[in-house]
Amino acid sequence: MEIAVKEQEKRKLLKFAAWLRMRYDLRADRDSFVWRIATGSLVGFGSLSMYAGVMGMPTGLGPILDNIIFLAANVLAIGVSAFIVSILLSMAYVPVPRRFASVLLYVGIEAYLILYFAELGILMSIILAIIYTAIGAMLGLILGLLLRWRIKPRYKWMTAISLAILIALFVTLRDWPRPAAMPLRDAAAIEPAPLPEADNPSLPGTYEFSSFTYGSGADKHRDIFGEEVDWFTNPVDASAYITKWSNLKTLFWGFDERKLPIGGRVWMPEGEGPFPLALIVHGNHLMEQFSDGGYAYLGELLASRGMIAISVDENFLNYSVWSGIPNNDMKVRAWMLLQHLKQIKQFNDRSGNPFSNKVDTDNISLIGHSRGGQAVAMAADAGRWFKEDSSLSGIEDVRIRSVVAIAPTDKQVDDKSARLKDVNYLTLQGARDGDVNSFYGDRQYGRSTFSDGSGAFKASLYIADANHSQFNTAWGMMDERLPGGMFLNRQGMLDGDEQREIAKLYISAFLEATLHDEHEYREMFSDYRTVLEWLPQSTYVSRYESSDFKEITRFDGSSRKTTISGGGKASTEGMTEWEVANAEDRDGKSKGTKGISLKWEEPGAGYELELPQQVTERLSSELQTSSLVFSMANLERDLLEGGVDETDEALEEEAEAEVGALTELPPLPELEIVLTSNDGRSYKLPLSEVMPVSPPTYAAFTTLPWLEERMKDEKYKESNEPVFQTFIVPFEAFELPDGPLDQLKITKIAFAFVNGPGKVMIDDIGFMPWKL
Repeated sequence: MEIAVKEQEKRKLLKFAAWLRMRYDLRADRDSFVWRIATGSLVGFGSLSMYAGVMGMPTGLGPILDNIIFLAANVLAIGVSAFIVSILLSMAYVPVPRRFASVLLYVGIEAYLILYFAELGILMSIILAIIYTAIGAMLGLILGLLLRWRIKPRYKWMTAISLAILIALFVTLRDWPRPAAMPLRDAAAIEPAPLPEADNPSLPGTYEFSSFTYGSGADKHRDIFGEEVDWFTNPVDASAYITKWSNLKTLFWGFDERKLPIGGRVWMPEGEGPFPLALIVHGNHLMEQFSDGGYAYLGELLASRGMIAISVDENFLNYSVWSGIPNNDMKVRAWMLLQHLKQIKQFNDRSGNPFSNKVDTDNISLIGHSRGGQAVAMAADAGRWFKEDSSLSGIEDVRIRSVVAIAPTDKQVDDKSARLKDVNYLTLQGARDGDVNSFYGDRQYGRSTFSDGSGAFKASLYIADANHSQFNTAWGMMDERLPGGMFLNRQGMLDGDEQREIAKLYISAFLEATLHDEHEYREMFSDYRTVLEWLPQSTYVSRYESSDFKEITRFDGSSRKTTISGGGKASTEGMTEWEVANAEDRDGKSKGTKGISLKWEEPGAGYELELPQQVTERLSSELQTSSLVFSMANLERDLLEGGVDETDEALEEEAEAEVGALTELPPLPELEIVLTSNDGRSYKLPLSEVMPVSPPTYAAFTTLPWLEERMKDEKYKESNEPVFQTFIVPFEAFELPDGPLDQLKITKIAFAFVNGPGKVMIDDIGFMPWKL
């Protein structure tokens, strides 16, 4: 009996084995010639998606080796999965071309994962992965059918080539990338103002210069900081700040947080010196794609104009797909800058090196990009974070006179933010920035203050068609790593050379004004039109304030709208809304300052300030040489949004229909400035006679409209950001009465809006000398 049972089990096993063999032999029985061609097409599409993914997660071995390794591994994985899944489908009697289906499933999942980790969201990643995989399959099927077509080979090739040309034309000539999110106004009405008396600061100066490096001499990846380094420096221990440092990061660099190298690229003018010093620091690009070489264009320019320029290496603090980012990196970026200053001061105080007695340590500027733009402000306010740090002793007499922040971040560190006092500040921001997409430099602008008579100033420039990465030549043109960067819109964007020309112009002029005391350059910061002929064609918005500014009113200290600083009064006429409100960024978050928000429907609305007596008296003594100064932001996007309650779907749809039906945007605000004297006389001046209002910028960040509110957790949902423009209106531009102006008492200042509807925010109302 037992023998019979065993014999029966043996027959069952043999039968099952025979069935498995049969299903194995039939695993590809439905994969005809056409399906095999389609499978090959899918393998190609899978390799293409892997290529895009690999380019966004470099290992440091180099792009060629990265692609060889990952593409080979991907093809092997496709083969293994196709083998296993096709057998499983055959065993399940699924009536499909099984190898094709296996590869289709693999490529679809692969594309989804790559898109998902590029932060396109679950739904968008699924949709795009399905579309991508379907295109790969369809192209393969079409090619397979063409190859099976029983006509002469030359006709097959002619058909295939024609199809490829049609596809290429469709991709290149269709409306792709998408146009701007809203119709743009013609900016031609902005006329250039007279150019400054000084020469174009973006052009090379008269100094010859040399270049060299300093560093640890042990860099594993770059000879200029390794065996070819010119001057050796000792590493520094950052373990008091960094407590999480990946072992993979140590493997890559050959050091950990206890031995961070002090390394930089130097451009030094020839001559006696001493020369002002400018440190330039990059932001958080991929660690393996080194960033410090991307500012050579700035270093060479500044050196030719008599400044020592150094591009600082902090790549080891940057993010890596493989090893992450150290904790407290933001604080350490600032700390490392201070360590560089300490090292350079030591070089300067010693003989036998290029820095010896060449550095004017009382005349230093810090320039930073992205996270580096925040780090330079923190370093200039070092006592807020590093007051007790003994490792920084020796730099107490080093004076940082100016700070430049290019598209900076502005995150609180230890619940604190930098507050600059009597330090010149400049910030640049592109409206098409797909990385730091809100104007965070405007927050630091608001936190920069001056003592009366310090001679310092602050300025900002907002550039409609600039993005984030192109300020650095090493970062390419995409603000997101692949594959996410492929979905960012580049239509109408400035090219890299144009964008860097703006940086050269403004940063060089700023350093000439603050380090070389070339005051004639200040005018370009108060009115960008003075250098419009030197700027690429775009829309610009600028902001400016100096230590000479005398406040009439700001709105940060109180929420009372009917009173102003010093006891004056405020009133409106024809306004449907007016309130003291937070100035907000693109995402509706407070910038840390407030202004007076004004909304009106019909022409003739106005906002009037009745001045305190002390302001009237002070103003009368300076009327002949002063200007009225105020900043104004256009809040027209609030008019377009209409304040619709999102919970009311019917109203929301109605509002969307109205916005969609707009043939033109609301008019740009037109206003008159009205001065009223103590004898009741009024003196009017159209603002457009001094400086017209710049049109707001509406940016389409992505190539596909429906990605705008879905990609990267709705990062790009707002196409417009309210930005302040500073208006400087000389009192001499008014038709004031003849006679001594110091006897004229201005008791009221009004802003009369002559068109509508509109909504604006006004802040920083005061006066200062009109000759800067």
